[in-house]
Amino acid sequence: MAKALVIIDYQAGVSALDGIWRWQPVLETLARAAEAARAAGMPVIYVQHDGERAPFVPETPGWEFPAKIAPRPGEAVVRKRSCDGFRDTQLVEELERFGVDEIVVGGYATDFCVDTTVRRAASMGISTTVLADGHTARERPHVSAAQVVDHFNWLWPEITNPGNPIRVSPSADVFS
Repeated sequence: MAKALVIIDYQAGVSALDGIWRWQPVLETLARAAEAARAAGMPVIYVQHDGERAPFVPETPGWEFPAKIAPRPGEAVVRKRSCDGFRDTQLVEELERFGVDEIVVGGYATDFCVDTTVRRAASMGISTTVLADGHTARERPHVSAAQVVDHFNWLWPEITNPGNPIRVSPSADVFS
């Protein structure tokens, strides 16, 4: 089987949200990861959030992916309306189309869509690695965005999922 890079909700308008943490460094990490994945013949699959508030309103400024990581012709874009990249989407079909049984994940927001999709993938039996430096969050009322990212980088490998643990690795180790 094969591996794919899955970029979740790293849409251009997210950069303007209050309290976004490390937008540009994570964008650079995702751009390098996408280039490395393509060079290795791995599919790059984009998950794009469709919502009712900016920047997630379809076809409005900021809804698209930044040019630096924009999907190339032929790359899959899976649109979703909930935090779960699998719920009512074509993500499973896209993974099957490419013969993928292992995903590498990055994107926004660590504590919402990234986490929900990562846990769902792992519980479905899909081998899952999160890019430790490839996801971000916003400041939260009770915790900083840096603490959110650190917490989930610690949490995911600690989740009990017999036979299919979630891995967290720096992008340099995944795409070396």
